Amino acid sequence: MTIILLILIFLRPFISSLALPYANFIHSGLLLIFAAIWIITQGVSLKANKLTSPITLLCLALFLSLIFRYNNTAGAQELYKYIGGILILLICGSLPDQDQSRVILSIMIAGILISFLAMHQYFFGFRYLNSYVIKEGITNPFVLDYVRQGRAFFPFVTPNTLGGYLAMLIPLTFIYKHKAFLALPLFFALLLTKSIGALLSLSLALILYFYLRNRFKKRDILIFFGLLITVILVFAIRGQVQKQHLQPLFSTTMRLNYWQDTLAIINTRPLSGVGLGNFNLALSRYSHNSYLQIWAETGILGIAAFIWLVILILRFGLKTLKESPDRRKAAALICSVCVFLIHNLIDFSFFLPEVSLIWWAILGLLSNRQSGGKHSLSVNPEFTHFND
Repeated sequence: MTIILLILIFLRPFISSLALPYANFIHSGLLLIFAAIWIITQGVSLKANKLTSPITLLCLALFLSLIFRYNNTAGAQELYKYIGGILILLICGSLPDQDQSRVILSIMIAGILISFLAMHQYFFGFRYLNSYVIKEGITNPFVLDYVRQGRAFFPFVTPNTLGGYLAMLIPLTFIYKHKAFLALPLFFALLLTKSIGALLSLSLALILYFYLRNRFKKRDILIFFGLLITVILVFAIRGQVQKQHLQPLFSTTMRLNYWQDTLAIINTRPLSGVGLGNFNLALSRYSHNSYLQIWAETGILGIAAFIWLVILILRFGLKTLKESPDRRKAAALICSVCVFLIHNLIDFSFFLPEVSLIWWAILGLLSNRQSGGKHSLSVNPEFTHFND
């Protein structure tokens, strides 16, 4: 059973829900079937009922959003994104320590492979993509500009999605002491996305990581300021393009407009929301702020339950950080979770299962660290020398 779980987690980021809808449907269906069999045969732990209330409340909000949606849009297509994530959280939250390590390794191998795919696209792929656009006679100016801007995005559909995914995985490399080179392909591919939001999210999460480890050595300060300088350089490079809609300031302005429009939608139905699958803006399918969109779709109950669940698990992680000798792993998981949370203040990868499902798995691993069982504070032999 664990092998199937690892395969499903490994394959998930390679299947874009937007570019490969049929493959996404098959993977999602297999995941739900597998999770149902796992729960029936293996069972899951809700940490002595500490997660029962927020998960139950979130499921109730999702159910109500389907009942009270304002039109007949099929919300079931969006429901599986939440349900699949919750199920993966429960499964990963119940794994023994050795299987947790295998899940992390599966996530890391997939991330490194995707990094090399992104590098190949940046250095070789755009040439073929441009040839395809010319061959097919595509004249849409936005499509042409999107292809020619030279920002890596494969196997996802946007550079920011790839950037957020890679930034989320980089903290996991901190688990492997004396193997910092594992972060190099991830970070290099992140640079090729030229995603300012992803780089900023990683920078802020690094501050949290250094704080949690009670260390602000000279090397750590240099790493942080190096990241800030990188953000400034990427901003300057992207600001030099002549097309206004490709500049960072234009992107920021559009996001502000999306948020304003989303708040207007929330104001119409703040309690019940407009329903899963019913959110849509004039110029975008997404709000570019996942929390506002969750509120708009599921109402105040949905966003409150989601925030409650996340805060509760982060508290589990902080308690583990204080009590466990495995401080490096706990701090890395917290940092990884927070990169995703920060990035979704300005992006929408929460609604893309190729990224969000990995986050749900990491969130489950973090909740596992406070299980209180025989595995909760054990140190896996695969991860040695966690302490400085």
